[in-house]
Amino acid sequence: MKHRSLLRFAFLGIAVAAALSGCLRDECETTRTFVRFDPVYKLPAEVRVGMSVQAARELREPGKIYVFGHYLFINERNEGIHIVDNADPSNPKPVAFWSIPGNGDMAIRGQYLYANQYVDLLTIDISDMQNPQIVCRSESAFQPYGYDPQQGYLIEYVETEIKETLSCEDSRWSNQWFFEGDVVFVNSGLFDASGIKSGSDALASIGIGGSFARFTLVDEYLYTIDNSILRSWSVASACPARLDSVLVGWNIETIFPWKDRLFIGSQTGVFIFNNSNPQRPVLETQFSHATGCDPVVCDDKYAYVTIHDGTTCNGTFNQLDVIGIENLPSTELLKVYQMKRPMGLSVTNDYLYLCDDGLKIFDKTNPLDLKQKSHTTGFDAYDIIALGAGQLLVIGADGFYQFDASDPEHPEQLSRIPVVK
Repeated sequence: MKHRSLLRFAFLGIAVAAALSGCLRDECETTRTFVRFDPVYKLPAEVRVGMSVQAARELREPGKIYVFGHYLFINERNEGIHIVDNADPSNPKPVAFWSIPGNGDMAIRGQYLYANQYVDLLTIDISDMQNPQIVCRSESAFQPYGYDPQQGYLIEYVETEIKETLSCEDSRWSNQWFFEGDVVFVNSGLFDASGIKSGSDALASIGIGGSFARFTLVDEYLYTIDNSILRSWSVASACPARLDSVLVGWNIETIFPWKDRLFIGSQTGVFIFNNSNPQRPVLETQFSHATGCDPVVCDDKYAYVTIHDGTTCNGTFNQLDVIGIENLPSTELLKVYQMKRPMGLSVTNDYLYLCDDGLKIFDKTNPLDLKQKSHTTGFDAYDIIALGAGQLLVIGADGFYQFDASDPEHPEQLSRIPVVK
């Protein structure tokens, strides 16, 4: 099946590592702990279930964050979106929870929110925050992980830790991962701690996403990525019109717009598309880097890329790369900063804000000689959005945080919305 080949590719790095290790066979029995991944399928009718408005609820497994006017939109992984009134950052007020099964990404322009529901793209009228309405559905807008004619779309894998006793004659003895039918088994030793894993107010015309965004808007155009394809859409009217699709490469992860360029982060590098013709972006150049998960942001002269390790990232590096982009299509790696495990990041004119063992703030007056101004620890940080006047929005596994960083040496926490397990 198609999803099987995708997973084989995803675990290629694990297989290489396994070839360099393995157990000595002077013992003929051993007990191993594996993480078992069972596929979850949904029929097309189950995938296209629409949305519903529910009362505000606690954060449980937050994903992407998005800002639009004075509203915050916090994704609950594969379940929907939390709506928060953030007119007072010291006292954010939950408004509602929009149940959108299969949702992970979003972008907003005017009165319309664009959100994925599994493999489809929804256009939702949010002019009334308490009564959003789906105005159109673009079916099969994204590449599925897999599809079975009887079972439907493969939407995810559920993890279960198991122990197995293996004899030295067992073919799985030296394997760090293997398939049994549609089920994947991965040696648990390859995992790190984080797993594999209403109003009528005038609203801003286009919102702001974090560095892990897979949707972005530029004027009247929406750009989306899935595992391998960049798609462009016209959003000049209520329902998006498909314009172009470009096969970029496997394991693309993030998209960041800057002037007439689109920067796409992948596990092996950064793809830079010239967007002078917004209907059909053209690949201008590619910068390769060490293998690892990598969001990317940039300013006029530099792109900043974090690379972190993890089972799904196929890498072992933890660093911040500074890439020269002043003379595109020429690019150059100018500086590498070693980090603990860097993830999301954001830049303003003077500062770089980095999620790495909490929150780090750097003076980037000279990006080749970053000066750390502060390091706030004691909380999980996954992604960040820096707004004007030093306001920082940070999301992590244990909650959503807001900071006043107008004094970058002493950022002050304004509020927190905790995760409730």
